[in-house]
Amino acid sequence: MSFDIDRIRANFPALDLKDGRQARVFLDNPAGTQVTQGVVDRMTDYLLRSNANCGGAFFTSKRTDELLDQAHQGMADLLHASSKDEIIFGPNMTSLTFSLSRTLTGQVDEGDEIVVSRLDHDANIQPWVRLAEDCGATVRWVDFDPNDGRLCLESLDELLCERTRIVAVGLASNLIGTINPIAKIAEKAHRVGALMFVDAVHYAPHGSIDVAALGADFLVCSPYKFLSLIHI
Repeated sequence: MSFDIDRIRANFPALDLKDGRQARVFLDNPAGTQVTQGVVDRMTDYLLRSNANCGGAFFTSKRTDELLDQAHQGMADLLHASSKDEIIFGPNMTSLTFSLSRTLTGQVDEGDEIVVSRLDHDANIQPWVRLAEDCGATVRWVDFDPNDGRLCLESLDELLCERTRIVAVGLASNLIGTINPIAKIAEKAHRVGALMFVDAVHYAPHGSIDVAALGADFLVCSPYKFLSLIHI
């Protein structure tokens, strides 16, 4: 099957922008990807025709509830979640991870352990470090081999124990692109009764995600990094 790059690019109005006579080049994907005309049109249509608070008895509120329901189902389909009720939207991955770490304070006691990776973005480290500090838990670090950029899974086996409560690892490294064997790591985590938290922000734009197959208890990603979703 051929890949018609011109047809694909024609869907992104930002690619027609020029600075003087020079076509603009976008190199800052970490700050957010460009969106298609369909996304722009759908957002504009909502603001013009359906903008309202949720839970009301009037038309625009009901329409808003319908759109939110569709959005949750769309994300559930994208991530192969078993139900749209598993999907939570928030301001960004970092904020959601901090919020979840606060929610899990009741699951972590003094003397417990949390495992994080030196291959991860700080957004998947600091929330768990702060949680450990607040609960009197210990943070254990999984290192990586600088020769190939892969996590040292042998050291993970040595770190996991009956006091491990949470294992937080990224599906793909934002820095060097390493794709981690999350299903294998999750199996190890669950074997000692720990929860598996997966940062999929840097993988989601590039590959299919099946939360059940990965064994993730929690998985986070950022739609603004993959075209803010194709319009539904």
